[in-house]
Amino acid sequence: MIYSVNFMDLTEKISPLAFAKYLKDMGWEPFQSKRQYIKIFQYEKNDDFFQVIIPTEKKLNDYKEAMYKAVVTVAKVENKSVEQVLLYLLNPNTDILKIRLEKKDVEAGNILFDDAIRMYESAKKLLAATALDILHPKKYHQGRMDDCVLEFLSSCRFGQTEIGSYVVSVVCPFAELDENEDYKQLSIFSDEEQCANSLTRQVTSRVMKNISFIKNQIDNGELDKLLLQDNDKIISANFYEALGGLNLDSDGADVEFIAEWSPIVKNTGCTEDRILLTHDYYQPIEIAIGKLKEETNRSTKIIGRIKKLESSPDVQKRKIGKITVVYLDENDKPKTVTANLNKNEYDRAIKAHERGCHIEIVGELSSGKRPFMSSCESFTVIE
Repeated sequence: MIYSVNFMDLTEKISPLAFAKYLKDMGWEPFQSKRQYIKIFQYEKNDDFFQVIIPTEKKLNDYKEAMYKAVVTVAKVENKSVEQVLLYLLNPNTDILKIRLEKKDVEAGNILFDDAIRMYESAKKLLAATALDILHPKKYHQGRMDDCVLEFLSSCRFGQTEIGSYVVSVVCPFAELDENEDYKQLSIFSDEEQCANSLTRQVTSRVMKNISFIKNQIDNGELDKLLLQDNDKIISANFYEALGGLNLDSDGADVEFIAEWSPIVKNTGCTEDRILLTHDYYQPIEIAIGKLKEETNRSTKIIGRIKKLESSPDVQKRKIGKITVVYLDENDKPKTVTANLNKNEYDRAIKAHERGCHIEIVGELSSGKRPFMSSCESFTVIE
């Protein structure tokens, strides 16, 4: 997490407002003071009494010392390390996912260059696949990512590693999609319910739920359940690929997933916050990837423009939509195909039709004079 760093210097980067809100959320009681340049909080635990003083003006001579002393006290009360408390206070209003790699050649926080690259790339892919599974459930995601997914990824950050094993800390700030599906960053003062329902919390909790589900099915020998395609529980081949890419293919490797949920949002919806996968899980994961991709390989890719849009006139009742696409076949002759889209895809299709953009649809076509794609495995707007 944080080491070879002057902790006291780091406290200068902590927002006093964020620190005060954190203490209120964790049950500390504010104590009134006539001095306007400090905030005082008190806490009782097992007949012990604790008090912290948070300076609110950085120009104070002892600002860093006072802030560091407050962090140490909070860490003692919460039975956490100073590093853990600092990591959250430096990144308020976030969930933090940690991926810990243990193998023979990982010593004192060092890791082989190629293994490190795979860890960071696969961690990013894991979040991307989860966000796509939530927004656009598919067996296998292909083509360009949505702008909102790219914005979500760009807002996430990697923290520092820990000594002893190699830990990738992924800091995920809370953000949501508004009614127009535009990306919106939330603040430390956003409502708890808003944060609980945010895209970020959906992604972080879904990552842990997915990994728990995969582990349990493999443990029970029920590998067929890995291919379940219920939209509420779909796990795409992309997620499995990212999971396998976290060095699970290395003999003797252990990968542990740890979720540190933001303390300002009490309801996580997850029963587990630590899950360990060993190298033994790699082969079943690879089999799932192959089967999911095999089903996708039977699909047809079509690039064209939307000619017609059909759906319920009542937007509130609109769950699916049908589009008619004009495209050119291998002989450059115009042909049409109709396809069903889910609500999110249909909303993007409306915008693509308005701008006259090309679109790409991937799915299995029915035979006959009027080809029809009952469900798209991929829908992409080509800008």
